[in-house]
Amino acid sequence: MEISENIISKEVKKVLIILDDISDKEFVKNDLLSLFNISEEKITILVFQHKVAKEPTSEEIISPADFGWYGKIKSDKLKAVLTNKYDLLINYSKVDNIYSNLLLLQCKAGFKVGFKHLDNRFYDLTIDCNSNELELFNKELKKYLAILNKI
Repeated sequence: MEISENIISKEVKKVLIILDDISDKEFVKNDLLSLFNISEEKITILVFQHKVAKEPTSEEIISPADFGWYGKIKSDKLKAVLTNKYDLLINYSKVDNIYSNLLLLQCKAGFKVGFKHLDNRFYDLTIDCNSNELELFNKELKKYLAILNKI
C-alpha cells in the first residue's frame, strides 16, 4: 500500500464515523474516546438506515432520501457534514452499499479506514476482521495509526 506524505504527517484531531447499525453507536464512540486522545465534540457520527420513520429520531441518521439522482446530496445536514474536513474517516458498515460509498467519495478525509471485506478502492487502510468484532477492529486501527505517527 502506498501512503502519501500528507497522510503520514498529520495527527488525528477530527473523526467522521459511518455506521449502519445504530445500536453500535455508543460502544464505538466510547471505545474510540478511550483509545484516542480526542474530545467527544471532535467525533461526528453518521448512521445510515435504509428505512427511517418520517421524522428521524436523531440528527445523525441518514437514509436514501438524503440522496438525489446521480449521487447528489439533497440533505442540508449531510451537506454540512461533508463540507467539513476530517483527519480520519472510519466506516463500520457491515456490508457495502451505494450510499456509504457515495459518502466515502464525497467526504474530505485525509485517511479512510474500513473492514477488509468492503470495497478496498475507497480506503487507505483496511483491517481484516469480522465486522462484529468492533473492539478488535479499534485496537488494530490504533496500532496502525501509531505506526503511521497519527496518534
